[in-house]
Amino acid sequence: MTLNKITAGKDDPDTGFAIATYNIHSCLGTDGAFRPDRVAQAIRALDADLIGLQEVGWALRGPSGFDQFAFLERETGYTVIPGLVRHHANAHFGNAILSRHPVESVAPLDLSLPYHSPRGGIDARIRVKGRSVRLINVHLGLIPLERRIQIRRIGLRLLDGWRGPALVCGDLNHWRRTSPAMQRLHRLLPGGVTGQTYPSALPTMMFDRILATGDLHLENHQVIRTEGTRVASDHLPLMAWFRFEGADALSEDAA
Repeated sequence: MTLNKITAGKDDPDTGFAIATYNIHSCLGTDGAFRPDRVAQAIRALDADLIGLQEVGWALRGPSGFDQFAFLERETGYTVIPGLVRHHANAHFGNAILSRHPVESVAPLDLSLPYHSPRGGIDARIRVKGRSVRLINVHLGLIPLERRIQIRRIGLRLLDGWRGPALVCGDLNHWRRTSPAMQRLHRLLPGGVTGQTYPSALPTMMFDRILATGDLHLENHQVIRTEGTRVASDHLPLMAWFRFEGADALSEDAA
């Protein structure tokens, strides 16, 4: 499959944007090779406005002290917002948001639980086409109880008074929309998309998701399965195209 270049707001570029989520597996490919250049190439090919990355960094995958966050910023041209869940002198590991648009604010989201691997997210507000858009990028845990608590924390963060467009993306490690926890999240973010993204060589699992509030209209979505993405990571990128709905889609700067 090649990358479908249908984009949101094709006839009205002022209201459309593209977002992707991609677990890059610390730049360790399915062939066992540490190749951050392949991940950077895949990111450039997406040509998205916003990208949520998971599993960025880690000394056990790649040379000690190699800064994957800085490398990806340099090689892709995006502003990279890091969200570390592990950090010491020779290694750092976590999530990242990549943006082509001005970043207004960033806050960490703690999703770690006792006796489980550290988990976290990034809660950013980004100026996209004249609108302030909230993007939360997360990587949830492997245990159902762990995910239920983490999804509750995400929901509470979304209910903190924000009234504008919002998106949650990431590797949710969760494939059943019918679970009570996922149903609660989908009530807050009804514009959800997923696809078979894992494992990248022969994808059957729908771990990765992009969820959106009702004031964002979904135009299209696609799992990006190419020769490059099949080998660059054990996950495939998931991409979605949205446009702002209604009168609120007009630039606040022009009001």
